[in-house]
Amino acid sequence: MAAKKWLTSALLLAASASLAACGSGDGAGKKEEGKAADAPKEPVTLTFYDPSAKQDPAIFMEQFGNAIQKKYPHITIKYVSSPDTNPEAHIAGMIAAGEPIDVMLNADINHYRLITPFKFETDLTGMIKSRGFDMSRLDPGSVKAVQVLSKGAIYALPYKKSVMGLLYNKDLFDKFGRPYPKDGMTWDEVYDLAKVMTRSEGGTQYRGFITQFYNSAWLNQLSLGFVDPKTDKSLYNTDERWGRLVRNLTRFYEIPGNESKEGSFGGVSNLFLKDKIAAMYAYIPPTTPQDVNWDVVTYPEFSDRRGVGPQSLLTLAYVTSTSKHKEAAFDAIAHLTSDEVQLSMSKQALAFPVTNTQSVKDAYGQDTPFLQGKNVRALLKSKPADPFEASPYHRTAGVVLERTMYQLTKGSTDINTALRTMAEEADKEIEKAKAAAGK
Repeated sequence: MAAKKWLTSALLLAASASLAACGSGDGAGKKEEGKAADAPKEPVTLTFYDPSAKQDPAIFMEQFGNAIQKKYPHITIKYVSSPDTNPEAHIAGMIAAGEPIDVMLNADINHYRLITPFKFETDLTGMIKSRGFDMSRLDPGSVKAVQVLSKGAIYALPYKKSVMGLLYNKDLFDKFGRPYPKDGMTWDEVYDLAKVMTRSEGGTQYRGFITQFYNSAWLNQLSLGFVDPKTDKSLYNTDERWGRLVRNLTRFYEIPGNESKEGSFGGVSNLFLKDKIAAMYAYIPPTTPQDVNWDVVTYPEFSDRRGVGPQSLLTLAYVTSTSKHKEAAFDAIAHLTSDEVQLSMSKQALAFPVTNTQSVKDAYGQDTPFLQGKNVRALLKSKPADPFEASPYHRTAGVVLERTMYQLTKGSTDINTALRTMAEEADKEIEKAKAAAGK
């Protein structure tokens, strides 16, 4: 009898264990994950590298690192940033010294500057599948941009993005008795408004409209690349859409009194944020308090491309090819895209979220006092323009465009000459870059 009771208990216990195992997941991969999750995990330290110069590790840990460590207690985050504005040399030094880099945090526009030269690319597709990561949770535009950059693979996960809008100085519009800009304006409407807002008064020359040429070109709404990736030749003088894009921006600087006198990013930015003499500024909204009384509307649209905004500027998290802890690194960056982390980031307005969850998007700036009452969430209304096909030489050609645009908007050359000059100079710089790389 005792033997029968023992056998019955054993069978019940085995059945219970079998049912528990079946309930732990809906596929073999998930069962294995469940077992791995229950087993003690070896402590691991992951080095996150940020090319931003002299960033405070404590700030990163507060914003992102602590959340990863809370989710994965066996992971310790070590945050390293570039000590200056030359991250290439710093990264090379770390590699030479044998110092690990497990995760690279990098703007998508710097992929060919900071990822490919060090052969950091790792296709995450396998881990995305094996670890059950749901890519459909993420904003489709951001995912598409990563796929284009990765040429069909997935080299990174996006975890934050910046979106350009049309900033405007409310005090200047009040001063001159004009209605504020509104969402959904076309470039032609903004141009007409810029003419009205460009004026001289009390010895001060007010500017109707300004922008940053590099960003406006890189994130352009026409999905124009700088270089043909098949020929490595610049597209400035061969793709007629470049003429359209350049003419659209140049006409603002042909308004009497709105001519460009600046030749740097800071010089342009100061006109709006510091000097307060620019009525409208097409750029990314501030993420810190500013003295200027500003608000923002959607980025101007081309009349034949209504609802299409600029491309998003993404910050990507790469698991490097040199990492010895790739799976742990993937888990860490995957958590950066979780609704939990994205919601915290969105509330603090650290960047726009990359998740599809509407409540996370709606929370943008919620815990940020200086954004209260501002129209920042409207920037997510527009559909981002499709990304252009990647080339290692986009940045090389982009620098030439920025330099030439400053000259063009000072009236020192004409558009056709500028496009031809940009093409010639960009092709020369590309050849130099190829020769330096031994190509």
